[in-house]
Amino acid sequence: MSFTELTAEQERVFSFIVKHRSETGFPPTVREIAGKLGYRSLNNVRQHLRLIEQKGFIRLLAGKARGIEITAGFPLRSADDEGVEVPLIGAVAAGKPITAIENVDGYVTLDRSIFRGEGLFALRIKGDSMTGMGILNGDIVVIRKKQSAEHGEVVVVIIDGDATLKRFIKENGKVILRAENPAYPDMILSSTSSIQIAGKLVGVIRKY
Repeated sequence: MSFTELTAEQERVFSFIVKHRSETGFPPTVREIAGKLGYRSLNNVRQHLRLIEQKGFIRLLAGKARGIEITAGFPLRSADDEGVEVPLIGAVAAGKPITAIENVDGYVTLDRSIFRGEGLFALRIKGDSMTGMGILNGDIVVIRKKQSAEHGEVVVVIIDGDATLKRFIKENGKVILRAENPAYPDMILSSTSSIQIAGKLVGVIRKY
């Protein structure tokens, strides 16, 4: 795929989409594109988006206000060329891999010199179950994909379609999912067959 396949106007629209996602972590709405680029009609924007999609640069997701997915594999970089974009996970769709587009709320740009390697994604923390290790409600944790867990690791676990961050403990033949807050009791399992390990904690991001 070559960027020159787009017309000048399609390239202008596509460049704005890339820039907006790089700067904000999520794609623009049709209205934001129209306002920024001076279109009076939202239908004109939608027509450009459909043509850009036909050429393989984006995928349009029905029913989402920010339903513009930049095609996987397109060489996106942040402004200083030293960042790496990873998906920010929202609700977890049943039966879908955690980084499937159905689960993605936006994107987070990470410093490539700190977060190295592949298989990274981000998850916004809800609640106070991990405050004992300094992870607070609203923080964004950085996770490296992993399908198994070692004793003592802090991992993202999928339980009944919900993603939660817990410490993984093996003790007396049982598995314990432990919060880092004494107000929350241990979750004791006889096996891991009822849960899915999605990844291991590698970092925390907080905006003051």
